[in-house]
Order: sequence, then C-alpha cells, then structure tokens
Amino acid sequence: MQVELVKTTTTDDIALDGAFFAPREGGVANRPVDAILLVHGTGGNFYGANLLDLGERFRQAGYPCASFNTTSHDVVYGNPDRPLGNAHEILDRCRLDLDAGITWLTRRGYERIAIFGHSMGAVKVAYYQAYIQDPRVTAVIPSSPVRLSHSYFLASEAGEEYRRFYEKAKALLEAGQPDTLIPASFPNPAFYSARSYVDKHGPAERYNLLRYTHMVRCPILLMAGTLETHPRLRDAAKDAFETIKYKPDAKLVIHEGADHGWSNMRDAQAQYVLDFLDALSPAPKTKKARVLAKAKR
Repeated sequence: MQVELVKTTTTDDIALDGAFFAPREGGVANRPVDAILLVHGTGGNFYGANLLDLGERFRQAGYPCASFNTTSHDVVYGNPDRPLGNAHEILDRCRLDLDAGITWLTRRGYERIAIFGHSMGAVKVAYYQAYIQDPRVTAVIPSSPVRLSHSYFLASEAGEEYRRFYEKAKALLEAGQPDTLIPASFPNPAFYSARSYVDKHGPAERYNLLRYTHMVRCPILLMAGTLETHPRLRDAAKDAFETIKYKPDAKLVIHEGADHGWSNMRDAQAQYVLDFLDALSPAPKTKKARVLAKAKR
C-alpha cells in the first residue's frame, strides 16, 4: 500500500490528518471524475481498515483518492473549552470537514470530485451535497448509511431502549448540562454528550436521509448489504432510494450477504463504485467549479 500522509484545515481552523493515495501511472484521464474523497463513519478515522483498503483499490484503478479525519474522529479529544470527537459531534458541522477535504483535492488540481462515505459518513456525504450543492462534487456515494429517525426508532423493536436514552439526554439538556456524557447502547454502543445525542437522534430528524436525499442533484449511488438488519441500518439505503428512484442518474445496490462493514466483500464494494463512476457521462469542468477551486487555493 502506497500512501502519503497529509493534512488539511477547516475554515474554523481545525487541523485534520489524512492520507493521499496517488493513482497508478496514467490516472483517470478522460473520466468523468478526477478524484475520490473518502469519509469515515461514527468514531472512525482516516486510517480505518475499510477506507485504507478502498483507497488502495481505487488507486490501483487509476483514481486519486484522499481519506481525512473529520472533527468527529475517535471518541473524545480537544480541550475543556472545545471538546471534539464523536461523543460531542453536532453533525451539521460535517459541512466544514468535507469542504476542507474537497478543497485539499482541488488544490492538487482535481476539480471533479466523487465523495464516498460509509456508515455515518454516508449520511454526511448526502447531507453535504444536498445543502451545499458544491459544483466541485460530481458524484455522491453513500455506502451502508445509518438511519437517524426518532419516529422510526420509537416504532421499532428497540423503541423502549431508545426512549430511555433519549429522555436521559433531553433531561440533561433541560438541566443545562449539554456536554455531560451518556454511555448509550442504542442506536450503537458509544458515549454521547446530551447535546450530540439529541442533535443526531431527536424528533427534529434533521439528518434523516429521507428528508434530503432527493435534494442531491448530481449522480448518486446508494449501497447496503442484506445483513444490515439493526433498526439503525435496516432498509435505510432502500428507503432513501425510494425518494429518488425517478432520477436516471440514481442507482441502488443491495449486496447479498454483505454486513455493515462489508467484511470479506470489499472487492465487490469497490467494484460497484468503480463501475458506477466509469459509467457516468463526462461532465465538463464548469466555470463555477474552476472559480471556486481557485478561490480556495
């Protein structure tokens, strides 16, 4: 595996470490996408095995590829005045993290970027493009997205378990203790601040894929496995696709036997992405994208 350790910085001055996978000689000339940005999931980081594996596969296929930490990497870091990490994440700020990664790639000369996210990263890439409409992004690939839906959780077989943690987080917020950490077992075992738990899973459903996937205007590939049966995963990709199935540049892949991590099936996971990208119609580098890329340098 050949990687270059790199770093980028968000517009609010947070440094994010990452890795760059330089393509094999020849690169992606005359392809619709110049490079791929990889976005990790809950509590992950840029060097997670899945992203490193995919980055190498994409590099071997000729695509430059970058994987960066988001500010929600790992569990907790930072300082008492600005606690960061997954436990304290307010998901909306992922817009700054993805912008930083895309900007780093444009500074390297790549103007047409595909953004690939796995798990919570899948939610983020769809959310980013739905609300930012970044002209540098020419494809969005949410892989095994998680469902963030208060109403769905309450109606599921885990409804009482979820209600218990939600009510605890809500009570802490009302008591003026937003940064108090809660060890929760649902929707996945993790530490959450009260503010973060309500932000991601509360009744506002701000990050429910069904509410904004249709707003993504560029080509989109939704992927999941048949073994993703937990309430936070079950049918999340399929239900999101129902909101965009009328779009000719939208595609859904449900892979038989794949679990949430696509264990022992990353050849298939990577190939779906490569086939999707290679089949896209060539998109010219727009004047708006070139101007934005230049302004970010």
